[in-house]
Amino acid sequence: MTARVFHTSDWHLGRQIGRHRRDAEFDAVLAEIVDIAADFGPDVIVHSGDLFDGHRPSLDDMRRAARALRRLGDIAPVVVVAGNHDTRHVLSFLEFMLSDLGARTDEARVRFATDARPDGLLVAEYPTAEGEFTVRVGALPYLHPNRFAYDFADPVTATATYAERMRAVQADVYRRLARDRGPRDVLVFAAHLFVEGATPSYSERQISIESDYAATATSLPLVDYGALGHIHKPQRIDGIGFTGRYAGSPLQMDFGETRDTKSVVLAEIAPGRDPRIEIVPLESGRRLVKLVGTLDQIRTDAGRVGDAWVKVAVHTDGPTLRLAETLAEMLPKATIVGIDEIRKGAEKQILDRGTAAADLPSVEDILREYLSEGRVSGPVLDHVMTTFADLQADPDPIDRTTCCEENLLAAAIDGRSLDSIDRAGVLTVGHSTDSEVPR
Repeated sequence: MTARVFHTSDWHLGRQIGRHRRDAEFDAVLAEIVDIAADFGPDVIVHSGDLFDGHRPSLDDMRRAARALRRLGDIAPVVVVAGNHDTRHVLSFLEFMLSDLGARTDEARVRFATDARPDGLLVAEYPTAEGEFTVRVGALPYLHPNRFAYDFADPVTATATYAERMRAVQADVYRRLARDRGPRDVLVFAAHLFVEGATPSYSERQISIESDYAATATSLPLVDYGALGHIHKPQRIDGIGFTGRYAGSPLQMDFGETRDTKSVVLAEIAPGRDPRIEIVPLESGRRLVKLVGTLDQIRTDAGRVGDAWVKVAVHTDGPTLRLAETLAEMLPKATIVGIDEIRKGAEKQILDRGTAAADLPSVEDILREYLSEGRVSGPVLDHVMTTFADLQADPDPIDRTTCCEENLLAAAIDGRSLDSIDRAGVLTVGHSTDSEVPR
């Protein structure tokens, strides 16, 4: 007999590829997740954070999350941990929606952990279907390094590092989770955080995966299973004394995840022994593919791409006409979201701070070189450069420096003497002389 825990994470509803929304992919993968959960028959479902990609999700994404969580809640109780992309207000509103706008007063099938204060930490108990065990879930929402909202009795901790503070918070979670623990209690630590040693996908926010803001692996609570969120690459965390896993995101979030196989975690747990873990791959969603090479090389690889999001880097000897159209014909089922044309010799040396101003090329030199590379030469190039020189010699229309006529007029209007006004460049009619200029 075991307790069954279904673990999913980091849905990031609303995430786009460039300007392209991925609604159909999210609908498909959420339906797949629900089907896998129904087949598994868990006692508890844990979502370890980042339901949404932005702090202000669209109404469509709110409805999408509510439908999926309600379907999961019909299978088993659900605990959702707030991630760094989630806000308490959004999750509270979602909880209100799932309670039929407050009409349902029975025990909530979907509970949200949004508070990391000592008196607000969520510790929930769920008996297994056979009544053999009780699953106790201690949930820790994401704690931002700049907003470490936690109460400490000792003022000395105000100068502690992020890891030291996290150690204190996690110890408090464990104390509450293990209080009066019986021999048939299964302890699950659900948290949204970056644990040292984890391998990021780098589609996470960079500040949130800095080493200064990593929780030490040895400080994690000693539980039967750790359901972790925040890192998008599914993986096991070693060196922590118990089984802990990042479930990862259900879709490839960006082109740093092209090699990741997305999945959910099925854990069968019994006190006192290692849990049985099954990783179930997710098949919904389009792949993200990067193609690099010459047009001939890309043409060879294109047949294996199919329906995918694609970025292309094309190595060429010179400007290629109709490049976008040519690539679209090679990849008829794909959506091309980026094209880089890489020409040999086009790279320029980056100037360092020690470069003298005298060594910098002039604007004229840069323009001449650019036009020459584009095959503009001979009389045409000379005409362009002459025209450019004439434009440079013309007054700048944005230059608000007053001319001599304006100065004379302003002085006359003010009743000031005109003797001190510089007349250099005054417009004259025909061959008029200074004596013809009004004084």
